[in-house]
Amino acid sequence: MSTVVRSASDSGHSRRNAAFAAAALIAILLLGLIYWLKGVYVEREFRHRHQAERELQSINQLQLRALNAWRQDALRDAGMLVEDGLLGGALARWRNAADETARMRVSERLRSLKELRHYTAVYFVDVDGKVHLSALGEASGRGVDRVPEDYAGFLREALVSALPVMSQPVARQVFAFPSIGVFAPMFDEDRLIGAVWLVQDLRVGLIPLVEPWPTPSQTARSSIVWRDGELARYLNAPRGAGSDVLRYAYRLGAGNTAAVQALEGMRGVFYARDEFERAVMAVASPIFGTDWVLVSAVEVAEVFADVRRRELLALTLPVSLLLLFFAGVIGLVLRRAWQRERVLTQALQRSLGGLEAELRVDPLTGVANRRAIDESARFQLALAVRGQTPMSVLMIDVDHFKCFNDHYGHPAGDQCLKNVAMAFQAHVRRAGELVGRYGGEEFAVLLPLSDAKAARVMAQTMCDAVRDLRIPHAASAGVPWVTISVGVACVRCEDFALEADEHERPGAPGDWRLLRDLFERADVALYEAKRQGRDCVVLYEDLIDSVVS
Repeated sequence: MSTVVRSASDSGHSRRNAAFAAAALIAILLLGLIYWLKGVYVEREFRHRHQAERELQSINQLQLRALNAWRQDALRDAGMLVEDGLLGGALARWRNAADETARMRVSERLRSLKELRHYTAVYFVDVDGKVHLSALGEASGRGVDRVPEDYAGFLREALVSALPVMSQPVARQVFAFPSIGVFAPMFDEDRLIGAVWLVQDLRVGLIPLVEPWPTPSQTARSSIVWRDGELARYLNAPRGAGSDVLRYAYRLGAGNTAAVQALEGMRGVFYARDEFERAVMAVASPIFGTDWVLVSAVEVAEVFADVRRRELLALTLPVSLLLLFFAGVIGLVLRRAWQRERVLTQALQRSLGGLEAELRVDPLTGVANRRAIDESARFQLALAVRGQTPMSVLMIDVDHFKCFNDHYGHPAGDQCLKNVAMAFQAHVRRAGELVGRYGGEEFAVLLPLSDAKAARVMAQTMCDAVRDLRIPHAASAGVPWVTISVGVACVRCEDFALEADEHERPGAPGDWRLLRDLFERADVALYEAKRQGRDCVVLYEDLIDSVVS
């Protein structure tokens, strides 16, 4: 016997060791898989990072070339005017002799320059900055009489250097749009006579070179920035600022943004924060001949969102297959465990069901016990109160049962109680009706949906049924066979109002006063039946009516 037990124990240890080894192997494989996936992801993210940096740098360089070309074209136009001696001579004749033919030749040249080169306005100004002629042929500029203060310094620089000079972008001052100007000094042979002022709308000439972004992106944007004292001045506002052209500025000491780093000398690709503290990948390139810097940036979250999504999809298949394999193995083990658990659960439920039934059945008579009567009475009374329906209780006592036990002995007394209970059970047929042994030789019968009249009829039927058993009872003081006394009580309609407020709300207590009153009334009626000589039925309501009358 000990050998068999030892063999079973060794077999159990072997199975547990094998299970632990399998679990350890699976854990090692999972760790290896996680490490391999991490390495693959890091490598691919590194490649994607460099690809995104190259793409951002390429776009920045394309925009930079376009900006330089735009600037060179404007300066080239101004340079051609400086070298045009005929235009300078015509300007001198018109100024000195009021030659109308010369004025018409100058205005025609200015108009052709405006139309062919897409300038917004073209003016001739003297050395003091006063406007004398426009491309429309007017003797002065339409609404513009003098070069604004923001442009005056660039005009003086052009006149002193005798070379074309491009101004900084200027917000709306004398024009209804943000503009930039180029001044071309004009000479009559060696004598300085003024300058041609070429004006361009930034929204038409410059902004389209950096907006929109050439590739699909939700967060990428290029901005032209330059230093203006303690401010970083923006040509076009950063994403999300909601500001017009030349209306946005950022204090240099407020944060280490990409624009601030670019103005402090950062060049090429770098990582920083934007004006709203979003992590960005940025490229900064200076614009030749100016103090402007072209800053192109895209949010890091958008850059790596695509690679993470693609890598996740690419790795889904092998990971899914491996997880499916592990799931199959684990599922097989769990299925066997579930089957064993199911068998044990069913056996336990059968045992618990039988035990539960035994806890609510009187072991001697086979009818309900006191616990089952109390539970059923609470439930049925709740239904009666909610539905405003009657409910009755019969309290039954076997007459002179102690004398029966003393005369015939306890085995005969037990058999007597069994027969009486079977007689009661034979007459209880409707749903919810219940016969139970209340204690000793006392029984209780629950009669839901029965009023006092129906309960009295049922009680009399049970009295007759017990009497018809003809169980001998030589020690009885009355008839020579076993009889019963019955007390009947019924829930009255006026009793419902007493319980409705207290017990129809959620969480109502199970110990109802009305239920106690109902059983007490039945007990009072039973006591009265015994007082009247036993072997009879007494209705509690009849007792109340007799007292009232």
